[in-house]
Amino acid sequence: MKKTTFGNWKGVLAATLCCVGLLAGGCGYQMDGFSSSSSRAHSVLGNGSSTLKIEKVEQVTMSPWVQYYIRGAVRDEVNLRRLARWVDSGNAEYLLTVNMPGFKVRSSMSNRVDETLLSDTTVRLELIVRSGKTGAVVWRSGVVSYSDTFEVVDEGNAIRDGLQEVLHRAFDRMQQDF
Repeated sequence: MKKTTFGNWKGVLAATLCCVGLLAGGCGYQMDGFSSSSSRAHSVLGNGSSTLKIEKVEQVTMSPWVQYYIRGAVRDEVNLRRLARWVDSGNAEYLLTVNMPGFKVRSSMSNRVDETLLSDTTVRLELIVRSGKTGAVVWRSGVVSYSDTFEVVDEGNAIRDGLQEVLHRAFDRMQQDF
């Protein structure tokens, strides 16, 4: 009686996996990362190859840094999701307006040293995408709202966290097909 070595089984397993991979490829399946377009996200902007720039940010806060934070966070979200090619100036196929009709931060509890321990943040935001050629509105997110209580010492961090979350939710809407 002859013993089967593990080496023979490794060869059979490798050949089987190779055949399965070839058959799966023939059915149209792809591994993400092997095709430059496979890692791009689908959205109202298309497959990610269009250009996009921010046209304006309309915000209701008294903090001047919020506008710059929103611009940077929008650019980062678009680039991370690969929704479009970002341009800062010149012509773009799509123009984005960020409208923030509502914003409120309330410090709800402080300690003896008068450091804020809890901040209630409410942010309302809308994204509006227009055609860079015709100016027609292509898509609107509708007003997206987010409220939460943050346990932070710095009120600015609560504001940034609220803005980041509401932007994330608005861009989720941009990628929904229904």
